[in-house]
Amino acid sequence: MSESPLIFLDGSRGEGGGSILRVSAGLACLLHRPLRIINIRKNRKQPGLRLQHLIGLETLASLTGGSTDPLHVGLTKVDFFPGTEWKSDHTVSIRTAGNIGMLSQTLHNALSQAPHTPSGYHIHVNGGGTYGKYAPGTAYLNHVTFAIFRRLGYHVSIEVLQHGYYPKGGAQAIIHLQPASNPNQYHGLHLLERGELESIEVAIHAEDRLKKPEVAERIMRTILSILISNNFASDLIKVTTSYHPSRSVGVGVDGWLTYSNGVVLGMGTVLGERGVSSEIIGKKVAQQLLALVDSTETVDEHAADQILPFLWGIPKPSQFILPRITSHFQTNLNILNEILPRKWDLQKIANSKKKDKSTTFLFKLS
Repeated sequence: MSESPLIFLDGSRGEGGGSILRVSAGLACLLHRPLRIINIRKNRKQPGLRLQHLIGLETLASLTGGSTDPLHVGLTKVDFFPGTEWKSDHTVSIRTAGNIGMLSQTLHNALSQAPHTPSGYHIHVNGGGTYGKYAPGTAYLNHVTFAIFRRLGYHVSIEVLQHGYYPKGGAQAIIHLQPASNPNQYHGLHLLERGELESIEVAIHAEDRLKKPEVAERIMRTILSILISNNFASDLIKVTTSYHPSRSVGVGVDGWLTYSNGVVLGMGTVLGERGVSSEIIGKKVAQQLLALVDSTETVDEHAADQILPFLWGIPKPSQFILPRITSHFQTNLNILNEILPRKWDLQKIANSKKKDKSTTFLFKLS
């Protein structure tokens, strides 16, 4: 065992989900410290490791030349020993629709300060899902979360070769990660003003069997109709539709706003559901985009908890405005502060754009 002090965590604390594992495994690699987690997802309907968590740990062990205790789905206690012999290329197989975006979170947390290589790190993923419940879609990640990373000097992307939907998955993708050669080269995130709205973009992905009923086109027409009726110029709006063959029928929609000060805000991912019309999906997407416009946050609630581990690990201050403190954000904040204490502050501020005077939060990391 490494002589570095053990990171010991109770996985049932806070929101008690997989993010505790993703954040702590990343920090273990960053700090070169062994990790032990007990009570993993103890209070969830299906406690213990899920397949995507298991694959994330196995991938980190392989990439770093480290090790874990024998792993299996449902395991509630894990010992992880990150190594220092990094590999730049790796192949992962996911037999289910385990979400590729969730796997990428485990990896980008861990590799932000990995040894620099000229060509970066490339994880080839065979199987899994690009769109699924309670997980970010690949378009959201590429255009929102990873856009923030790129702004700060960390180049991450997911190259989708084939989409996969629940329950059979079957996606094909490559996760590309290029860390800076020195952590001091990273920038802190300073976003307090949005500037002018420059674009509203939406990506609609649907499986080939939905082409004949024009599911993607009907979603698009509904979104355009609602946004234009709310006085947004058509040249400000870009909606793309794409059909793909896949093992399961599915629909995934991501939307985001871009502002002149470099702010990118995503609405999260909206999924198609059996019995829910394309028009209702389109209306839901449009309403979420309008709600984003009518707010003052500079980082959306989904990206806020995803970027927090990266910001915590670089020696630069950051500050941004988020709409609310989610359970994921609070849990990540607690875990990070316990393992790697830093000075931070959260302040309530009034949202001047809303008549109900709802509050947002200014987050400062010193």
